[in-house]
Amino acid sequence: MLQNLFSGRSKSKKTTSKQVQTVSTLPDISRVIRMSPAAAAPADEEVSASPVAIADKAEAAVESLSNQFEEWMHADLAKLRAAWAEAKEQATPETYRQLFTAAHNIRGVAGSYGYPAISRLCGSLCTLVSSSLPGERAALINLHVEACRAAHNSMAQGSGPQSVANAVCDALESQVSSTTTSIKL
Repeated sequence: MLQNLFSGRSKSKKTTSKQVQTVSTLPDISRVIRMSPAAAAPADEEVSASPVAIADKAEAAVESLSNQFEEWMHADLAKLRAAWAEAKEQATPETYRQLFTAAHNIRGVAGSYGYPAISRLCGSLCTLVSSSLPGERAALINLHVEACRAAHNSMAQGSGPQSVANAVCDALESQVSSTTTSIKL
């Protein structure tokens, strides 16, 4: 995964402005890879570390965290459902902001957790909530929240549910697109 990111840079010895820009936009993995002070290399050695070695360390760190992804996804979805319950009960700008934030947070991490359909659903939900006044489009918002729950529950069941989740994503994204487009006119 990360080796592919670095492999394009290490093949060519010629440095172009595009390559320099790519280097500056590489993800900061320093929060994931922790080295003990005794094992930490001097600054000169860190710069010359092999991109492949860095990618290997990053992948190992992600793998060690992957056992927690299911737990985190479950907790994030619980926050989404709680935010939606509160927004249904008391539709205010603040409750809709909390719903948007919960969906936005899930959208950002669900793909990394191995839940691309949930990421899509939450992206669509963010678009919907941000273009709705509090109390509007409750049925469509509810469909998104319930689709996230269903997608999460079905992910362990193989590729069949994934294709269903993709079909649901397509339908909901289409509905949100037509709903939000009609508002802008």
